[in-house]
Amino acid sequence: MTAINLKKAVVPLEGVHCASCVARLEGGLGALPGMVRVSVNLPSKTAFLSYDPALLDGAAISGKIDALGYKALAFSESVVLAENTALAGLELEKNVFLSRFLLAFFLTGFLLLDYFFGFSPYTMLAAAAAAWGLAGWHFHAGFLRALKAGTADMNSLVSLSTSVTFFYGVYLTLFPPEGMHYHAQWHEVGMLITFINLGRWLEARSKSKAGEAVSKLFKIAPKFARRLKDGREETVPVTDILPGDVILMRPGEQVPVDGKVTGGASDLDESLLTGESFPVEKAAGSRVYAGTINKTGAFEFLAEGVGEDTVLMKIIKAVEESQAEKSAVQHLVDRISAWFVPAVFLVAVAAAGLWLHYDGVARAVNIFAAVLAVACPCAMGLAVPMAVAVGFGRAASAGILIRNADVLERISGVDVVIFDKTGTLTDGRLRLSALRPHEVSEPEFLELLASAEEKSEHPFAEAVRQRAREAGVKPRAVTAFEAVPGKGVRARLDGAELLAGSLKWFTELGLSVPAAAGAEITASPDSMLLLALGGNFRGFARLGDTLRPEAAGLIKELEALGIEPVLASGDRQAVVAAAAAAIGIKTFHAEVFPEEKRQLVMRYKALGRKTAMVGDGFNDAPALSEADIGMAMRSGTDVAAQASDITLMHNDLRSVITAVKISKAIRRVITQNLTWAFAYNVVLIPLAAGAFYPSWGIIIPPYFAGGAMALSSVSVVMNSLRLRREF
Repeated sequence: MTAINLKKAVVPLEGVHCASCVARLEGGLGALPGMVRVSVNLPSKTAFLSYDPALLDGAAISGKIDALGYKALAFSESVVLAENTALAGLELEKNVFLSRFLLAFFLTGFLLLDYFFGFSPYTMLAAAAAAWGLAGWHFHAGFLRALKAGTADMNSLVSLSTSVTFFYGVYLTLFPPEGMHYHAQWHEVGMLITFINLGRWLEARSKSKAGEAVSKLFKIAPKFARRLKDGREETVPVTDILPGDVILMRPGEQVPVDGKVTGGASDLDESLLTGESFPVEKAAGSRVYAGTINKTGAFEFLAEGVGEDTVLMKIIKAVEESQAEKSAVQHLVDRISAWFVPAVFLVAVAAAGLWLHYDGVARAVNIFAAVLAVACPCAMGLAVPMAVAVGFGRAASAGILIRNADVLERISGVDVVIFDKTGTLTDGRLRLSALRPHEVSEPEFLELLASAEEKSEHPFAEAVRQRAREAGVKPRAVTAFEAVPGKGVRARLDGAELLAGSLKWFTELGLSVPAAAGAEITASPDSMLLLALGGNFRGFARLGDTLRPEAAGLIKELEALGIEPVLASGDRQAVVAAAAAAIGIKTFHAEVFPEEKRQLVMRYKALGRKTAMVGDGFNDAPALSEADIGMAMRSGTDVAAQASDITLMHNDLRSVITAVKISKAIRRVITQNLTWAFAYNVVLIPLAAGAFYPSWGIIIPPYFAGGAMALSSVSVVMNSLRLRREF
């Protein structure tokens, strides 16, 4: 069976205003042959697509978007280009709504002056026509696009409500009823369009604030760099830098791309990526990241990650894609919203018919317009994605990447957190504290150990490489390298098998360890790395590590929240027990391999416990994937990050608590938004239909209904924006 090579695209859109628009786009694009995934993000007005290029291309997708009544502003695989286009589109939309609001406000003010000056009916008709046709044209254009596509959305409701009121006024002006004086309600038309435009402008203005955390990353991304080429320094655009280029840095400059320091030393401000304000020391061998700021020294580095392969761009892409992911609640809201507009139209027709029978045409027109104007699909459509957009952006600015919206539903019930030890509860900056060679010299032992660990990503390997660099020992080339998760590494050196790993693994393989060495290894509380060549034991290295200073406080805070902390490590019993006792963890598991960590997670889940896993390494990936919530430290491997639901961008364990609190806050705001949106429609639609008039004499005019609709959407947006100020 041939694997399908899917392509991804990001498409900023024009004309998307409510949940009905989202449902229409997702349904229409999803029906295209070759379309695998469609997710439209309402706040950013952006579609995220996955499709089979053998069956579908960009032109066909853009054509379908046009046929559905919308416009694709760009079609790109680059999140950066798409985001820039989307931001420009949001800014243009905001300016359009502001200009239409000001025009409608001026014209409505003129219409209200009729009460004082008694303008001619035709003067009033001309002013109302300008308000309806010019200030409200974008609503009518949207209605016509929806009508052409055979659907209905919020523009349909606004256009119909204003049009019915306007054309009824035209009829009364041109054909006034005999024997009675009836003044056409032109001010209703003007005020309705004014209030709705005001609401849409406030909504667009607030939406632009929702993406500030992400747009900030775009705006401050470096644009130029100083490159060393052929012995000469040159200033070039960042887009011209290629992997392998040598980049020069002076104090105060911004790092343009990701890379590894080759000379010099400095302190860098990485708060843009991590939210951590303390400078980070950098020297030869250290990694630097695009967007961070060089504080003090001068250094040069070798470019590795450029363009969209930098950590900065990956963060932006991850946040954008996570905002487009939809939770089960959002899918339910979308299904309800898809039927909302047709249902409202039927209610408006039914209510108008009843009032026409009992009270005449004038009342029926007002009721029809009021019901359509008061209904608010936007509030329902924005309730979830707006909170997610603001919350995920706020989390990103705090150095926490939440990868999908389902996390919000799963994290609220977490009652067990399982921690890896090395690199998670410890700072991961291991050092070889002692070398114990057996039947080889110490330099030879270090050379063999460095050769075995040269290609490994494990923290043990970095400690070995650091010691080898300090001693001036160069590793020898190995072949057939293999990392054995949770156990060690194996390779071949000059035809002989070279092994480096744990005592438990050596025992499994049947390798003989001298009694004296075995006794020292077993009794020590330190981590141990054993070495064998050609089936013969060649010694071991003792590694020292330090528990993170915030670990003990984190454990106490988790217990205060009713969450049980658990330690699971592949290290020996004595080492794990000592670490658990030092930070107050009562339950721990030692000498567990990656699959056993996964099985441990499964056991807790089988007991009905909601389980989170916090890890950083390749060997943690199975458990991170199995857990209800997987959290990976940024200092770990890419495999661990890809397997996780949440990535903690700086090495402060308190981010675990912050991630839980932010996720719960987002979920709380979503609940508030949905409660408000549904309660608003449940109460005000019957009120606008006149259901309470017979009993209490309460009824609302169309312009009040339009103002209420506008404020409903704005209230959902403003409530979501509160998340920017939390934590």
